[in-house]
Amino acid sequence: RTPTVEEVRALASWVTQTTSGEVFSTNHLASFYEPANAFAQTASGLLALSVAHIRPSVVLWFRPEVIETISWGGDPRKEATHPELSGRIHPRKSFETWRETVRQQATPWLRSEIDTAAELRSALLGIVLRKSEELASLSSDLKVTNQSLERTNKELEAFSYSVSHDLRAPLRHIAGYAEILKEVSEGKLDEADRKFVDTIIESCEYAGKLVDNLLAFSQMGRAALTLIPVNMNLLMSEVRQEVGVEAEGRDVVWQIGEMPLVEADVMMLKLAVRNLLSNALKYSRSRPQTVIEVQCVIDRSEAVFSIRDNGVGFDMRYQDKLFGVFQRLHRWEDYEGTGIGLANVRRIVERHGGRAWAEGAVDHGATFYFTLPLAETSAARA
Repeated sequence: RTPTVEEVRALASWVTQTTSGEVFSTNHLASFYEPANAFAQTASGLLALSVAHIRPSVVLWFRPEVIETISWGGDPRKEATHPELSGRIHPRKSFETWRETVRQQATPWLRSEIDTAAELRSALLGIVLRKSEELASLSSDLKVTNQSLERTNKELEAFSYSVSHDLRAPLRHIAGYAEILKEVSEGKLDEADRKFVDTIIESCEYAGKLVDNLLAFSQMGRAALTLIPVNMNLLMSEVRQEVGVEAEGRDVVWQIGEMPLVEADVMMLKLAVRNLLSNALKYSRSRPQTVIEVQCVIDRSEAVFSIRDNGVGFDMRYQDKLFGVFQRLHRWEDYEGTGIGLANVRRIVERHGGRAWAEGAVDHGATFYFTLPLAETSAARA
């Protein structure tokens, strides 16, 4: 049996603040610590040792109250008599047995028990010291690893930027010469030859989009963020109008809930939202009626956004591939795209200190989530 959790915490705090020795022991705790009167039956005796100094920790052993009856030859509290006439002190006239009940004391701790506690403390301190050294070494290794990763990421971004930039001109030349060949050979090429030339032109256009998106993806990691309070109601409305051309001639139902103010780079955030809404339209175009639901819930200091569609969905076994560069879960022939859009979404969201993930099921639609920090005014209302 021990005192309550609250009582033990208060006692541990008193031990670390009051006792100066490495090991503290007493069989009468209430004489040192007045609140111990409340739990004397459970813990009248205490053996305590401090384990650490930076983050104080203590180990406590308790001993219960042992009620002891002491017999005296007469009441020891009764004063001896001294008659005024003689001026002499006379012994007690009665030595009748007098008994006293002693409470709030425990069996005294033996010297061997105190020494054993001290040895345990030394062993624990040794373990703490060794673990501290291991953590310091690990921290140093992690610092070196992080620096190496940062350097590697910068080199990769620079490489991606250089490659994508240098590839644009050759691709334009190939497409341009193919167009010239098609024009000057009008009427001279048979159907198969014309198809070859058209394939060259289409492939160059697609490769050009890949290069442009790769360049944009590289710039996402290099561009500085300009964080301002962003009205998500207004931003969602603007992006919905921008992607509206993709919904022309279709039955599309938009369900957009109330949005908060967030702290973000408005241009980057707009790009991420545009990609998500465009994907929702793209992958639901086979439905007689497209339903896109955009909602937001507040979770402490961040906003959790969700964009749900009733499209073709995806297999959750491959969800990790969704946000990878050039990763696609559907054929390009069925759904156009370069496979960089969602990678851009995740990079933008993570640069804002948020998270991005998705849930879905084949032929049952998909829901994409992302979080952003709330602007101070919204956080105060939450």
